[in-house]
Amino acid sequence: MVNCVQYPSRILAVALASVAAAACSDSKGTGPSNTPETIVLTTGQIASLRSSAQAIANSDPANADLRALVDSTLGVLTAGVEARRLDVTTNLTTVPLYFVGLHRTASYSTHSWSTWTLVGFDDPSHLTALVEVSGFAQSANATPPSTVVGTIGDGTGIVNALMIQVASGGAVTTWRAGSGTAGFRSDTPGAACPNFTPPNPHISCALETKHVQFSANAASGSSGAPARQASLSTEASVAAMRLVYTP
Repeated sequence: MVNCVQYPSRILAVALASVAAAACSDSKGTGPSNTPETIVLTTGQIASLRSSAQAIANSDPANADLRALVDSTLGVLTAGVEARRLDVTTNLTTVPLYFVGLHRTASYSTHSWSTWTLVGFDDPSHLTALVEVSGFAQSANATPPSTVVGTIGDGTGIVNALMIQVASGGAVTTWRAGSGTAGFRSDTPGAACPNFTPPNPHISCALETKHVQFSANAASGSSGAPARQASLSTEASVAAMRLVYTP
């Protein structure tokens, strides 16, 4: 939250002019230097994220992407997970975006698969902008893939991206990317996920570091909203929860 201070009129005029000039840019980095690099999500922030996401999903009950965001992504985040600020270039929002990752794996005797999800949000206590990038890979052996690189919109569905904006009145606008690229690479898992209660004995969770890079472009959004884009041009690392599914 920005602390408001009273300025002399001349200084205020200069400040407002600077803000107005910046607002004319089509695309902005979302990582000002006065924001923390990482935040550790609290119980209250997790609850708020889930509540906001549920409201987003309820705004369009037939939208499977929004329902998956609630049920499969934000629904499994736990308190104590670290979110990292990434300097994403985007015209979705001008405020910092903090990212967390999910990595799911399943292994069988003859095949295995992995999915990756990267979720970025502005304010975990009052969600108004969200970026989601996902990827999928499979293998013909029992070792789940640890990396994937793909092209958004090439027809394979290997990588995808979604951008969401929530207006002050609650109206939700969504953009599904039609072009771009995405890459995920996961390190070896480490400590157990904090505050994670497995829903059944076939699921376990450990923390890992995930390396990500992406560009996502949507020509238009819901209700004819104009184009939006988000990109991370240099590979960056984020904390991720690895959910391991076993038979």
